[in-house]
Amino acid sequence: MDATPQRLLPIHARWECDLSDDSLTWSDGVYDLFGIERGTPVTREAIVAMYSAESREELRRLRAAAIAECGSFTFEAKIRRPDGQLRWIRVTADVEAENGVARYLYGTKIDVTDEIIAMSRAYA
Repeated sequence: MDATPQRLLPIHARWECDLSDDSLTWSDGVYDLFGIERGTPVTREAIVAMYSAESREELRRLRAAAIAECGSFTFEAKIRRPDGQLRWIRVTADVEAENGVARYLYGTKIDVTDEIIAMSRAYA
């Protein structure tokens, strides 16, 4: 057996947003990533408020375009968890459409905080 420590993979988490009412469905990993107790009811409004102002604006722009074009997007967002901790997440989203109309957004979120910190140190 290799005695080298294994690097843990970042949290992978699946999510879905029903565009008819903006209701969210999360896997346990999304709750963990946002520092919210698993199974707690969440609203899109409350979750988006956890994003930094710049990340909220980028999310608004990318989400609107993906819905209008039945497209997809990926971006990195800064969030502040309820415990005050700042984290960086990579959000991927795709649209599920019916007859050319966007019905759901779904995708993954991954914690990339360590990656962002390492990149900022490399360029400092």
